[in-house]
Amino acid sequence: MTESDAISKLLVSFKDEPQVITPKGKTYEDYVEERKESLLNCVIKPVKVNVTSACFPEYYLEKYQSSIVWAISKWEDNWLLTLEDENEFALAFGERKDNIMMLGFSSSDALAEWLG
Repeated sequence: MTESDAISKLLVSFKDEPQVITPKGKTYEDYVEERKESLLNCVIKPVKVNVTSACFPEYYLEKYQSSIVWAISKWEDNWLLTLEDENEFALAFGERKDNIMMLGFSSSDALAEWLG
């Protein structure tokens, strides 16, 4: 996967209305555009990662452990993961790509997953 592929996956996800909570004092439209720009600014050269655990393992942990998983965005110890063959995204945490803990949820809504 290339950085261009990662951006393309995000842009496809952005076509659907993100399911996010708008903070008080902001409009939904402005907040979504601001967060999309922020996410795109965090895109990295995609790296394969090893998902070792999840805060909520009963949901998508098994799927992410049995799939090829790429990290496509990173901010501090937060990673946005995507599955190689699906337009699915998940928020994860960790210092090293070989020991990533995902929150446990996954959807085609990259922005909602990134924002937790």
